[in-house]
Amino acid sequence: MANRIEGYDERIIECAQKEFLEKGYNDASLRNIAKEADVSTSTMYTRFGDKEGMFQYLISPTEELLVFLEKALEKYFSMNVDAQQEQYEESGEAGFDAIMDIIYANYPAYKLLVSCSPGDIYMDYLEKVTAIDVKYTLLFLKESDSLALREGRINEGFCHVVSTAFYSALFHCVEHDMSREEAGKYIKELRNFYGRGWSEYFKNT
Repeated sequence: MANRIEGYDERIIECAQKEFLEKGYNDASLRNIAKEADVSTSTMYTRFGDKEGMFQYLISPTEELLVFLEKALEKYFSMNVDAQQEQYEESGEAGFDAIMDIIYANYPAYKLLVSCSPGDIYMDYLEKVTAIDVKYTLLFLKESDSLALREGRINEGFCHVVSTAFYSALFHCVEHDMSREEAGKYIKELRNFYGRGWSEYFKNT
Protein backbone atom coordinates (compact mmCIF):
# COMPACT_ATOMS: atom_id res chain seq x y z
CA MET A 1 0.00 0.00 0.00
CA ALA A 2 1.21 3.54 -0.69
CA ASN A 3 2.52 5.64 2.19
CA ARG A 4 -0.11 6.17 4.87
CA ILE A 5 -1.38 9.60 5.87
CA GLU A 6 -2.40 9.69 9.53
CA GLY A 7 -6.12 10.26 9.97
CA TYR A 8 -6.74 10.05 6.22
CA ASP A 9 -6.17 6.35 5.71
CA GLU A 10 -7.83 5.56 9.04
CA ARG A 11 -11.06 7.01 7.65
CA ILE A 12 -10.75 4.90 4.50
CA ILE A 13 -10.18 1.76 6.56
CA GLU A 14 -13.12 2.54 8.83
CA CYS A 15 -15.44 3.03 5.85
CA ALA A 16 -14.09 -0.08 4.10
CA GLN A 17 -14.67 -2.28 7.14
CA LYS A 18 -18.23 -0.98 7.39
CA GLU A 19 -18.91 -1.58 3.69
CA PHE A 20 -17.57 -5.16 3.66
CA LEU A 21 -19.19 -6.11 6.97
CA GLU A 22 -22.59 -4.82 5.91
CA LYS A 23 -22.62 -6.00 2.30
CA GLY A 24 -20.10 -8.84 2.10
CA TYR A 25 -17.26 -8.97 -0.40
CA ASN A 26 -19.28 -9.47 -3.59
CA ASP A 27 -21.63 -6.55 -3.05
CA ALA A 28 -19.10 -4.16 -1.52
CA SER A 29 -17.97 -1.29 -3.74
CA LEU A 30 -14.76 0.73 -3.75
CA ARG A 31 -16.80 3.59 -5.18
CA ASN A 32 -19.08 3.54 -2.13
CA ILE A 33 -16.11 3.34 0.23
CA ALA A 34 -14.44 6.29 -1.51
CA LYS A 35 -17.64 8.32 -1.30
CA GLU A 36 -18.08 7.61 2.42
CA ALA A 37 -14.42 8.37 3.13
CA ASP A 38 -14.63 11.55 1.02
CA VAL A 39 -11.78 10.56 -1.28
CA SER A 40 -11.57 9.87 -5.00
CA THR A 41 -11.95 6.37 -6.39
CA SER A 42 -8.52 6.76 -8.00
CA THR A 43 -7.08 7.28 -4.52
CA MET A 44 -8.50 3.90 -3.50
CA TYR A 45 -6.89 2.18 -6.49
CA THR A 46 -3.58 3.95 -5.89
CA ARG A 47 -3.45 2.86 -2.27
CA PHE A 48 -4.91 -0.64 -2.45
CA GLY A 49 -4.78 -1.73 -6.10
CA ASP A 50 -8.33 -3.08 -6.30
CA LYS A 51 -11.14 -4.42 -4.13
CA GLU A 52 -9.30 -7.64 -3.35
CA GLY A 53 -6.22 -5.65 -2.32
CA MET A 54 -8.39 -3.55 -0.02
CA PHE A 55 -9.91 -6.66 1.52
CA GLN A 56 -6.56 -8.39 1.94
CA TYR A 57 -5.24 -5.33 3.75
CA LEU A 58 -8.22 -5.36 6.11
CA ILE A 59 -7.72 -9.02 7.05
CA SER A 60 -3.91 -8.83 7.25
CA PRO A 61 -3.97 -8.71 11.10
CA THR A 62 -5.17 -12.35 11.06
CA GLU A 63 -1.61 -13.40 10.17
CA GLU A 64 -0.71 -12.78 13.82
CA LEU A 65 -2.57 -15.91 14.89
CA LEU A 66 -0.62 -18.09 12.45
CA VAL A 67 2.69 -16.72 13.72
CA PHE A 68 1.66 -17.16 17.34
CA LEU A 69 0.44 -20.73 16.83
CA GLU A 70 3.65 -21.80 15.10
CA LYS A 71 5.88 -20.22 17.76
CA ALA A 72 3.82 -21.51 20.71
CA LEU A 73 3.80 -25.09 19.44
CA GLU A 74 7.47 -24.94 18.50
CA LYS A 75 8.30 -23.79 22.03
CA TYR A 76 6.14 -26.51 23.58
CA PHE A 77 7.77 -29.25 21.50
CA SER A 78 11.25 -28.03 22.37
CA MET A 79 10.65 -29.65 25.77
CA ASN A 80 11.27 -33.33 26.38
CA VAL A 81 8.36 -35.77 26.12
CA ASP A 82 7.84 -36.06 29.89
CA ALA A 83 7.61 -32.27 30.24
CA GLN A 84 5.22 -32.09 27.29
CA GLN A 85 2.87 -34.62 28.87
CA GLU A 86 3.12 -32.97 32.27
CA GLN A 87 2.34 -29.50 30.94
CA TYR A 88 -0.18 -30.53 28.27
CA GLU A 89 -3.29 -29.15 29.96
CA GLU A 90 -1.65 -26.02 31.38
CA SER A 91 0.04 -25.11 28.11
CA GLY A 92 -3.12 -25.78 26.12
CA GLU A 93 -5.26 -23.59 28.34
CA ALA A 94 -2.79 -20.71 28.27
CA GLY A 95 -2.31 -21.08 24.53
CA PHE A 96 -5.98 -20.96 23.65
CA ASP A 97 -6.59 -18.04 26.01
CA ALA A 98 -3.89 -16.20 24.07
CA ILE A 99 -5.45 -17.20 20.74
CA MET A 100 -8.84 -15.83 21.77
CA ASP A 101 -7.18 -12.62 23.00
CA ILE A 102 -5.52 -12.24 19.59
CA ILE A 103 -8.82 -12.77 17.79
CA TYR A 104 -10.79 -10.34 19.92
CA ALA A 105 -8.05 -7.69 19.81
CA ASN A 106 -8.52 -7.58 16.01
CA TYR A 107 -12.14 -8.72 15.87
CA PRO A 108 -13.20 -6.84 12.67
CA ALA A 109 -10.40 -8.51 10.69
CA TYR A 110 -11.46 -11.99 11.83
CA LYS A 111 -15.13 -11.20 11.26
CA LEU A 112 -14.33 -10.18 7.70
CA LEU A 113 -12.22 -13.30 7.21
CA VAL A 114 -14.77 -15.75 8.58
CA SER A 115 -18.05 -14.20 7.42
CA CYS A 116 -17.30 -11.98 4.42
CA SER A 117 -14.42 -13.59 2.51
CA PRO A 118 -14.62 -14.10 -1.24
CA GLY A 119 -13.85 -17.45 -2.83
CA ASP A 120 -11.52 -19.66 -0.86
CA ILE A 121 -9.76 -17.04 1.29
CA TYR A 122 -11.21 -18.31 4.57
CA MET A 123 -10.75 -21.96 3.62
CA ASP A 124 -7.13 -21.29 2.65
CA TYR A 125 -6.57 -19.61 6.01
CA LEU A 126 -8.21 -22.51 7.86
CA GLU A 127 -5.96 -24.89 5.94
CA LYS A 128 -2.87 -22.95 7.11
CA VAL A 129 -4.00 -23.17 10.74
CA THR A 130 -4.78 -26.85 10.37
CA ALA A 131 -1.44 -27.62 8.72
CA ILE A 132 0.45 -26.11 11.67
CA ASP A 133 -1.68 -28.01 14.18
CA VAL A 134 -1.41 -31.34 12.35
CA LYS A 135 2.38 -31.06 12.06
CA TYR A 136 2.79 -30.76 15.81
CA THR A 137 0.00 -33.20 16.68
CA LEU A 138 1.77 -35.91 14.69
CA LEU A 139 5.04 -35.02 16.37
CA PHE A 140 3.38 -35.36 19.80
CA LEU A 141 1.85 -38.73 18.87
CA LYS A 142 5.19 -40.04 17.59
CA GLU A 143 7.19 -38.84 20.56
CA SER A 144 4.55 -40.23 22.93
CA ASP A 145 4.78 -43.57 21.08
CA SER A 146 1.03 -43.56 20.44
CA LEU A 147 -0.31 -47.10 20.11
CA ALA A 148 -3.06 -45.93 17.74
CA LEU A 149 -0.47 -44.35 15.45
CA ARG A 150 1.75 -47.43 15.54
CA GLU A 151 -1.18 -49.68 14.71
CA GLY A 152 -2.27 -47.42 11.87
CA ARG A 153 -5.67 -46.63 13.40
CA ILE A 154 -4.92 -42.94 12.96
CA ASN A 155 -2.73 -41.14 10.44
CA GLU A 156 -2.08 -37.68 9.04
CA GLY A 157 -5.39 -37.66 7.19
CA PHE A 158 -7.30 -38.47 10.36
CA CYS A 159 -5.49 -35.70 12.25
CA HIS A 160 -6.27 -33.25 9.46
CA VAL A 161 -10.00 -33.99 9.60
CA VAL A 162 -10.12 -33.64 13.40
CA SER A 163 -8.05 -30.46 13.40
CA THR A 164 -10.15 -28.86 10.66
CA ALA A 165 -13.33 -29.63 12.58
CA PHE A 166 -11.87 -28.18 15.78
CA TYR A 167 -10.70 -24.88 14.30
CA SER A 168 -13.89 -24.51 12.29
CA ALA A 169 -15.73 -24.81 15.59
CA LEU A 170 -13.34 -22.31 17.19
CA PHE A 171 -14.13 -19.69 14.54
CA HIS A 172 -17.82 -20.31 15.26
CA CYS A 173 -17.27 -17.74 18.05
CA VAL A 174 -16.59 -15.07 15.43
CA GLU A 175 -19.25 -16.21 13.00
CA HIS A 176 -21.92 -15.89 15.68
CA ASP A 177 -20.54 -12.77 17.38
CA MET A 178 -19.94 -14.25 20.81
CA SER A 179 -18.55 -11.94 23.46
CA ARG A 180 -15.00 -12.58 24.66
CA GLU A 181 -16.41 -14.05 27.88
CA GLU A 182 -18.83 -16.32 26.03
CA ALA A 183 -16.07 -17.41 23.69
CA GLY A 184 -13.81 -18.33 26.61
CA LYS A 185 -16.44 -20.63 28.09
CA TYR A 186 -17.24 -22.11 24.70
CA ILE A 187 -13.58 -22.88 23.91
CA LYS A 188 -13.09 -24.47 27.32
CA GLU A 189 -15.93 -26.92 26.68
CA LEU A 190 -14.78 -27.49 23.11
CA ARG A 191 -11.30 -28.38 24.33
CA ASN A 192 -12.75 -30.69 26.99
CA PHE A 193 -14.78 -32.49 24.33
CA TYR A 194 -11.86 -32.96 21.94
CA GLY A 195 -9.43 -33.67 24.77
CA ARG A 196 -11.44 -36.67 25.91
CA GLY A 197 -11.30 -38.10 22.42
CA TRP A 198 -7.60 -37.45 21.92
CA SER A 199 -6.71 -39.02 25.28
CA GLU A 200 -7.48 -42.44 23.77
CA TYR A 201 -5.00 -41.87 20.97
CA PHE A 202 -2.22 -40.58 23.21
CA LYS A 203 -1.99 -43.92 25.03
CA ASN A 204 1.14 -45.95 24.30
CA THR A 205 -0.08 -49.32 25.62
